[in-house]
Amino acid sequence: MFRMIVDQVRLQAVRSLTMLLGVMVATSGFLLLTGSVDTSRLTVTRTADGSFRTAYDVLVRPRGSAGALEKRSGSVRPNFLSGQFGGITLAQWKRITATPGVEVSAPVAVLGYAQVAPEATVDVTGLVDPSRERQLLRVSNQWLADRGGSRYQDPGVTYVYVTSRPVVYNKTAPVDDGLGGRQILNQWEYKGKRLDVDPGDCGSSTFPVEIRDGGRAVPLCPLDGFEQGRDTTEAAGRDRIVVVRRNADGTYTTTGAGSGGAYSPRTLRHAEIRVGWPLSLLVAAVDPAQEAALVGLDGAMTSGRYFKESERPAVKGAEPNQEAGIPVLMADAPGVDEQLVSTVTPLAGDVGAVAAAPASELPSRLAVLKPSGSGTGGAAGEKLAADVADIYHRAVSGPDAGSASGGLSLPLDRLLRTGAVSYADDGRSDATAGATAPLKPRSPGDSSSAWSYWNTGGGTPPSWAVHDTAFRAMTSMDVTAPAGISPDGHLLGTFDASRLTRFSGLSRVPLETYEPARATPADTDSRNALNGKDWLPSSNPAGYLAAPPQMVTTLAALPSLLAGDSDQAAAPISAVRVRVAGVTGIDKVSQERIRKVAEQIATATGLTVDITAGASPAPREITVAKGRFGRPALHVTEDWTVKGVAVALVRAVDRKSVLLFGLVLVVCAVFLGNAVSASVRTRRKELAVLACVGWPGWRLAALVLGEVGLVAVAAGGLGAAVSLPLGAAFGLEVTAGRVALAVPLVAAVALAAALPPALRAGRSHPAHALHPPAHARGRARHRRTVTGMALAQLVRVPARSALGVLALATGVASVTLLAAVTWAFHGSAQGTVLGDAVSLEVRGVDVAAAALTVLLGAFALADTVYLNTRERDGELAALSASGWSDGELTRLICAEGALLGLAGSLVGAAAGLGATWWFTGRPTGAVCAAAACCAAGGLLLAVAASLVPALSRRGAPLAALLSAE
Repeated sequence: MFRMIVDQVRLQAVRSLTMLLGVMVATSGFLLLTGSVDTSRLTVTRTADGSFRTAYDVLVRPRGSAGALEKRSGSVRPNFLSGQFGGITLAQWKRITATPGVEVSAPVAVLGYAQVAPEATVDVTGLVDPSRERQLLRVSNQWLADRGGSRYQDPGVTYVYVTSRPVVYNKTAPVDDGLGGRQILNQWEYKGKRLDVDPGDCGSSTFPVEIRDGGRAVPLCPLDGFEQGRDTTEAAGRDRIVVVRRNADGTYTTTGAGSGGAYSPRTLRHAEIRVGWPLSLLVAAVDPAQEAALVGLDGAMTSGRYFKESERPAVKGAEPNQEAGIPVLMADAPGVDEQLVSTVTPLAGDVGAVAAAPASELPSRLAVLKPSGSGTGGAAGEKLAADVADIYHRAVSGPDAGSASGGLSLPLDRLLRTGAVSYADDGRSDATAGATAPLKPRSPGDSSSAWSYWNTGGGTPPSWAVHDTAFRAMTSMDVTAPAGISPDGHLLGTFDASRLTRFSGLSRVPLETYEPARATPADTDSRNALNGKDWLPSSNPAGYLAAPPQMVTTLAALPSLLAGDSDQAAAPISAVRVRVAGVTGIDKVSQERIRKVAEQIATATGLTVDITAGASPAPREITVAKGRFGRPALHVTEDWTVKGVAVALVRAVDRKSVLLFGLVLVVCAVFLGNAVSASVRTRRKELAVLACVGWPGWRLAALVLGEVGLVAVAAGGLGAAVSLPLGAAFGLEVTAGRVALAVPLVAAVALAAALPPALRAGRSHPAHALHPPAHARGRARHRRTVTGMALAQLVRVPARSALGVLALATGVASVTLLAAVTWAFHGSAQGTVLGDAVSLEVRGVDVAAAALTVLLGAFALADTVYLNTRERDGELAALSASGWSDGELTRLICAEGALLGLAGSLVGAAAGLGATWWFTGRPTGAVCAAAACCAAGGLLLAVAASLVPALSRRGAPLAALLSAE
């Protein structure tokens, strides 16, 4: 029989070659596709494993702190600490620390915003006219934020009164309070004699006296919003006067040079005034040891020292004026984007009379003064610029930082609190960050009333930015420290957040204690508005972006900041970041350890627990309403942390592997089943003759299976040989072991596919095989169109047509699935930083391998059309003899291919979408569009494939074909 099998293969050279090419393509496609899947899985696993470990594995927050938007999207919002003031007790933190498997348990207690005012220096020496005895300069300040888009023109004006006359200051004496305080004596002396000064007109004791002709003492009244009861959040309460005495030796003594009041004379080489730069710095408390273990905060110090093991507030001073020195570390960068432009203009008029006016008349007299000509050293209206980063860094890291004189004051007796941002969520948010509509933050309305304390509390007026559009509700909170003790920050040193322990940028989690908030422009208008840079926070704590905590103290300081009647004292901790012991990567053991710890923490504490290991940043689109000071509406993206991305990627690749293995085997089996069925049908007369001469059915079936097995083994070997160089060219993992396994596997699939037609060949009756019925049972219908005739032919052989449809459908389904895989990475995994990296690495080889699968499906469809054409040679010859042209016959055959292609493409696209649903959890609009494109491509490929059998019958001998019928 083997000789007969070989002869049959040789005699049916065309059919055997067709089967050989199909099996060879199937073998190569199988090997390349499995190599592609293995390469993809190895790449994904390697990348995900290397990015699995983040700064912390589990994030614990107060119960109910995760909003509905976070729950739906499976993510953690940025700035999640900015509106969370406490909620976790110290006892709960200790239970978390004691949980088996917890390696690090780092708490952070957010307390609120402290108001500080580093000072910018404005040198007005160039505008001082030495020829004039008295001169008045006006300094107007404008702060720029939002990359220059917002311009906060401070309505308050600083007037600089320059005089060459002697200036005398109120005398003070030390106070025995243990704090180095001084008492104002309300005494002015000049050349050893006490001056007769009436402070009534000034409404203040902190003013200097100018000695005029005849030794007359003239008070120079200040503009002090605190002492004179004016609202410093309004324009009328923000003016001030600085007195500068031009000394005979060329130096300048400046009174009220700083922002802390009108009485602080300093003698310098230049006429300098200092402009307070009001900043709102978020204060948070941490456990020093746990924080050092989590992110290496102790190794990020840039000046000073880290917290000592038992660092506590140092209480000094005598009752009732005790002060608690709260140990504080500060970031060495401000985390905000602001610039200051000061415009200095000389003023004309009776300067002496204005300076001598009572405090009640000063505002009206100053307001009517007009600019004068330029000074000798510079032009009128000279602009001086400064950047907050330079001013802040000098204040916290300069030579005077932390000192009693000239250092940055860190008052902690009153803090501001802001709420979390809420969004006008339209309900379309889902688990895929990139597929959501832009979020629109709501405005809670004007929050400037929270600054009421600073209206009467003295010091630097708040930033004018507090009048900008608010996106966070804001309240003011008295620090309820123990009675009689005023908390004040004691600066130990500064740290650089960039020196913290680094983790993979692909799996960055919110290190909100340190990392600055930022958003990236998402369209051209926003890029232009932000000058092509990222959007950063401003000094307005009610703004959309919140700066991270810039002042870090210890949990041991909480009793000095939160007394028993504070609403945060009972549960001061805002979040706990947990690192799990024994986690080595994305392996199942490590995942189980993290899951178990998270479960135990949730059970023991009842808190909200998020597993952040394997998380990755994902951009969310935000549309922010325009501001009140020039900033246009912005369309930006900010990173939300999507949980479980690394694990989802590896699981997705596993699902993809199963699907692609199944698809390639199905398309191979469908093609071979169709090819063997075609072979049996073309040889039905030969097989009938063998049956008539006594061949039993099993032997006929064995003959058919033997032919298929021989071709399959030969084709499998050739396909395996071709796959080795192709795999090397594409960089795929095609091993010798897999090649050796592929040949018997493909042969087994071929025999399994050939078994049904082989059994039919053995069971068929010889008379049926020699004289098949001319038409199936049923009433014949007259077809009037080419499409109708093509459809009638396909219906006449339903099994064969179904095989052709199934073959193409399988190929289209594989391409649709791979397109959906790519789109799914863009949606649920891509769109995160980790997903982007993985997607870019695995996309090309998957598409290349799937192309072989769809070509194999098209090959099977072409074979179906070819067989239909061969079986109808007589019918087609009759049509040709009756006047049909070759073009019309070609259209008829192509119409059959198009109908098969349409059905196969639609079925395949639908199957691909179903597989995508299983793969990603839901199809998106983009995936549906990709499926539609794949279906259209499958239809075009089917039409192209049917052209081959259509053109092959041109020139066929009509007489021979008609005689055969």
